[in-house]
Amino acid sequence: MDYSRYLLESLSHSTPVHVLAFGKPSDLPPDAPRLSWTLIDHDEPSRLASVLSHLPNVAYRHKSSAYLQAAITASREVDAIFVDFIGLFGLVAPLREALGENGPLIIPVNHNFEHDVRRQMVLAERSLGMRAALTYDTWKAGNLERAANRIADGLVANTDADARAFARVTAKPSVTISPAYNGPRLAARVIDAQTPRRICVLGNHEAHHKRMVLDQTLTALAAHGIERTCDVDVVGAGDNSEFQARFPGFNFYGYVDDIEAYLQTVRFGLIPDEIGGGFKVRALTHVFQRLPMLAVRHAVQGMGLTANVHYAEAENLDEMSTAIPELLNDFARLNRLQNAAYDHCDDIYDWENRGRSLDLFVRTLLADRA
Repeated sequence: MDYSRYLLESLSHSTPVHVLAFGKPSDLPPDAPRLSWTLIDHDEPSRLASVLSHLPNVAYRHKSSAYLQAAITASREVDAIFVDFIGLFGLVAPLREALGENGPLIIPVNHNFEHDVRRQMVLAERSLGMRAALTYDTWKAGNLERAANRIADGLVANTDADARAFARVTAKPSVTISPAYNGPRLAARVIDAQTPRRICVLGNHEAHHKRMVLDQTLTALAAHGIERTCDVDVVGAGDNSEFQARFPGFNFYGYVDDIEAYLQTVRFGLIPDEIGGGFKVRALTHVFQRLPMLAVRHAVQGMGLTANVHYAEAENLDEMSTAIPELLNDFARLNRLQNAAYDHCDDIYDWENRGRSLDLFVRTLLADRA
């Protein structure tokens, strides 16, 4: 995950960091001056077998006694242990038991308020069998999420909204560390009639909830015949075969080598996520490549952007589809939106600041313990 990698790199500028991750020795990244790695080989079990476990699917697939033992060994001489993402939250309780209350700080890094995200998935799922499985998995994920953050010494949230959600289930201290941006920035751009009549849906759609979002989006756009008024491109990693068969009027490009050049041929991008919380990292790509955004309500919450100032907002996917034809030709508004978003974000999405904030949070927790 880019968020995890860049956060670790940023933190290592303030303090030494050792990373324990799944992978084969051949995958080992080069050590940086204060960033070192240990990789643990792991074969994921069957996803179906997770039904019999008390752990949600993603945590069951990452359960490993070898990883736990390596984590215990590596943690005996550190000040703090960051347990990154709910897939590893099953480690929190056994780490606390092994290392004791006076051992290193244990700090979960939450990428979402998972229970709420999964409830959205349940409500959107059309298959009764899948809905039952997701309901059970949501219950397990909520239990694990609450337990891990209550056992911990403090927690990291992805957005202020998530931090407030966690405050309802635990009184443990929290810090909000949103993603930042270290990609290329486009100094200036003008969208006009020479820009192709093209919009795009950017981002990978490999995870189940992201495929649900894409399915809902394409269904809504097709119902309004948007593919007949402009080119609609789906760009990003994921198996497109099912969608290509069902939505032949849309363009599916998969991974694009030169994404910066491609985005300059697009009038605006859609952020259609009615499912999924957290921070939309791809929205920063839109901002810094000066691609205006049309987003459904709450899809870019946590970024500090103002609706209809920094991006165009629609209440839902139906309203988004209705808004597209007019926005396509409103060049003054498109340029106003992309300039306002860039100016707003220009100085506040620096990865270096994220590492310093996380280091300060750890030092504060250590001082409070002392």
